[in-house]
Amino acid sequence: MANLPSPPPAGVMDSGLRNPGVLADYKPEFNGKKFKCPRCSVVAAQAWTGIFKKTPQRTPNGYVAREVMISDLGLSTCDACGASCLWFEGQLVYPSQAIAHQVPEDLPAEVRKDFEEAAAIAGASPRAAAALLRMCIEGLCKKVAGKDKFEDAIVELERQGIPTPVTVALDVVRLTGNEALHGGRLYGSDDAKTVATLFRLASLIVSWAITEKKELQELVSSIGPEKFARIEEQRQKAAEKASKTK
Repeated sequence: MANLPSPPPAGVMDSGLRNPGVLADYKPEFNGKKFKCPRCSVVAAQAWTGIFKKTPQRTPNGYVAREVMISDLGLSTCDACGASCLWFEGQLVYPSQAIAHQVPEDLPAEVRKDFEEAAAIAGASPRAAAALLRMCIEGLCKKVAGKDKFEDAIVELERQGIPTPVTVALDVVRLTGNEALHGGRLYGSDDAKTVATLFRLASLIVSWAITEKKELQELVSSIGPEKFARIEEQRQKAAEKASKTK
């Protein structure tokens, strides 16, 4: 009688692979030794700096200043980027909401300030953040499309092949933006979900209209523009020849 296979050792599945580990929670926390940096979004070690205050202490020779560390106030410095974050009473004070809304690397400087300000106040005032993001998206579309009007910019982006869901979303932003800022007053009931959608839309536009095209151009450059053009011409001729033989 053949011997039956022995059960796998503890911690090993039948497939021979080890049981998957539990994903670590790298959420930023006060006095945490390692977490996802709110400034650069890299999971890295954090160095903490205590903040001290001087308080008078009575001695036989009179009063002397004594340094006392403020236990609920501190600075964390990221080992990856070197930037610092300010904490008070166990809560992240600076940066505030920027951790949840990373600024796209290729976002043009003309609209970057609107995006950054929206990120900073998104938690405190979703309506104000939404207004800033609508201006950011409108300016971004005009910039990449080379148009002076938002409506014309959307049409141009559609002509260039931007995905239809993005086009529809831009029309929604254009129409609701006119209502929200009507008469110079802030209307509407924009909430955190709306703001998150606007952040994502802005990032998608940057990705499609700027980042991907830049990466494709870098790909062409790495192949060699002349070689790329020659092969592209050969492919076009082959396609024309194939269409004539049908």
